[in-house]
Amino acid sequence: MRPMALLCVLLVGLVGIAAPTITPTPWRYGVIYWVGEVPENPEAYLNMATNWAERVFVFWNLTPLPRPTGDWRSPREVPAASREEAREILGPDFPLAGVIVPGPEEGSFWALSPLLLGEREIRPLTMVVFAGVNALQEAFCRFGTAGFFVPSPTPESFPGFPDRQVAALVTESEGPVVVVPLEGRPPFAPNDDFLMLLAHEMAHWATLVWAEEHGLSMDEMPRLLTEGLADYTLYSLHSRPLHRLPAKPVEIHSVSAAWARRGGLADVPGSLVYSVGLSLVDFLVRKEHTHFVRVLNKLPEWLEDWPSSLAQWEVEWRDWLGGEVDPGAVVHQRILLDGVFAWAQLVEPLFPDVWVLVRGIEQEEDVGVFWDYIFGPIPTPSEAALEEMRKRECVLQLMAQDDEVPPEIRGRAMGYLERLRGLWDAGDGDGYAATFIEALRSLGAAFRMMGAEAP
Repeated sequence: MRPMALLCVLLVGLVGIAAPTITPTPWRYGVIYWVGEVPENPEAYLNMATNWAERVFVFWNLTPLPRPTGDWRSPREVPAASREEAREILGPDFPLAGVIVPGPEEGSFWALSPLLLGEREIRPLTMVVFAGVNALQEAFCRFGTAGFFVPSPTPESFPGFPDRQVAALVTESEGPVVVVPLEGRPPFAPNDDFLMLLAHEMAHWATLVWAEEHGLSMDEMPRLLTEGLADYTLYSLHSRPLHRLPAKPVEIHSVSAAWARRGGLADVPGSLVYSVGLSLVDFLVRKEHTHFVRVLNKLPEWLEDWPSSLAQWEVEWRDWLGGEVDPGAVVHQRILLDGVFAWAQLVEPLFPDVWVLVRGIEQEEDVGVFWDYIFGPIPTPSEAALEEMRKRECVLQLMAQDDEVPPEIRGRAMGYLERLRGLWDAGDGDGYAATFIEALRSLGAAFRMMGAEAP
C-alpha cells in the first residue's frame, strides 16, 4: 500500500471527537460561534468582546472606532450550498471587504457587511469560542495552546484536523479569526483568563488592521514583534503600562534577562518569543519616551531591514536588562525551552499526577526528574486514558502530512500510526501507551507545532 493511501486509511479509521453543537451569534464587529453549549449569559461575553476590541483599537490609535455598515443584529441570510454560490447570489454589489460565514442552519450563510474604520473598509472578525481549553486543543490538535489568531486562513494552514466541522470555521473563513476558550487550565490560568486571552488576540487583530493601513502583511511580520506587541497591549490594558511598575527591567522581564545571558534578539526560540518580544517592545516604548504610538509610527521603517534593527538595539537591550537574574527565571526559561507545559498536557491522560510534578519544579535538576518520570514506567492506562490519548494521534497525523518534514521522518510517523492502530485493534492498552510515548520521544512531533524544543 502506498504511504498516502495508508495515511488515508488511518485517518478514516481513527476514533473522532463527537461533533459539538456550533451556534452562531451576530456581533457588532462580526460573528461569534459558540462551540458546545452556549453560556448562560452570552450577552455578558458579547459585551466583554466589544469592550476589549474597542479598548485595544483606541490603544493602537485606530480611531474613530470601527462601526458596522449594515444591520449587524440581523445579518442577511443566504440559502446556498457553498460560499461561492452565496456570493454569486449576492451579486457584484456585495462589498469586497464583506465576508460570507456559515449561518444558523445547514445550507445557509450570513452575509456580513464590512466595518468602517474612518474612510476605510475592513473585514469583520470571526470569533470561535470554546467552553474550555481542552476542547479547543483537541479540535485543532494544538496541545499547549490556550488560544490563537489567524489573519488570513487557508485550508493548507490547518490540514487534517480531528474535528473538520469546527476547523472549517477557521480554514474556510474569508476574514480574520480569533479562537479562544471561556475557561483555561488551572493552576496556570488566572480566573479572568478569558479576558486576558481576548486582550492578546484582539491586539493581533489590531496589528492586522494597522499593517494593512501601512501596506504591510502581518503574515510577513516577525513573530517576535507581533507577540511582543500583543503582550504589551495586554499588560498595558489589563493591569498598567510596564514602565510604571516599581521594579527594574531585569525583575519585570526576568526570563528575557536570563535569555540575554545566553542568546540574542536574532535567535530567540519559538517558546520564548512572548517573553523576549514583550521585553523588546517595552524597551522600545521607553526609548520613545513611553509613547506606544511613537513605536508604531517608526515600525514601518524598522521593518524595512528588521535584522539591522535588531542588531542596532542588541547591546542597549542587553544593558537595559542588566543586573542579577533571579535563579527562578533561569528555571522557568528551561521549562519553556523544553516545552514542559505542552508535554504535560499531551501525556496527562497517562500520568494524572504530572501537574503535581510540574508545580514542584524549583531547580533545573527538577526538569530532568520530569523527563525521567514521563519516559519511565507507564502506569497501566484506563480505558478513559486510552481514549484521551487516541485523540492525540492527530499530532502524528499532522507530522505525516507536513510537506516541510523530511520524507524519512514522515514515513516513520506513518509507521507509528500503523503500529498504534494495530495495538488498538488488538486491545493492547499497555503496548499502545508505550508505543505512543516512544513515538513522541523519537519524533518530537508535538514540538514542531508548539514552538518548543524537544528534550
